[in-house]
Amino acid sequence: MRSVKTLVPLLLIALAAGCRRDRIEVHRVPKQDEEPAMGMAAGLPPVPRAKGLVWETPKGWTELPADGLREATLEPPGGKAQVTVIALPGSVGGELANVNRWRGQLSLKPIGEKEIPSERRLLRSPAGEIRLYDFTGGGTPATRLVAGAIMHRGTTWFFKLMGPASAVAAARPAFLRMLRELKSDAR
Repeated sequence: MRSVKTLVPLLLIALAAGCRRDRIEVHRVPKQDEEPAMGMAAGLPPVPRAKGLVWETPKGWTELPADGLREATLEPPGGKAQVTVIALPGSVGGELANVNRWRGQLSLKPIGEKEIPSERRLLRSPAGEIRLYDFTGGGTPATRLVAGAIMHRGTTWFFKLMGPASAVAAARPAFLRMLRELKSDAR
């Protein structure tokens, strides 16, 4: 009779050999192109757009089709800077979180709650008060971001102008004029 010390390892080897694990296979599936008409998938209704604010695209600017979360994408002349408009329900994480997200996009260090008032400028529009922020990051060329946020009918609207600092400086006056003229829609 064999000893238990000899049988246990043999039993473990037999069990391990008998244990068949399923192999994990990885497949790559090519991304399907979006439908050109309103960016919707075949047979699905278009994503509803937020209602509430209207604005006039500055003269000479190009309005690109809305996609994903964007309500609008605007390009000032020259095509180097870009304005994105996003509307999200509620306060979307709060003012400090949004400011630090924008600062992070420019590789700037986060700030604390106490620094917010010194970074914020208020603009008035027919639709309400807009909180405005203006940050310039390092790098060559320097990148600049001017962002406005307005809470309207339970939705926070973000208007963000971003690009090379010189392109943003050129587009900033028209961008601020657009924000100052924001209006509620007729509903």
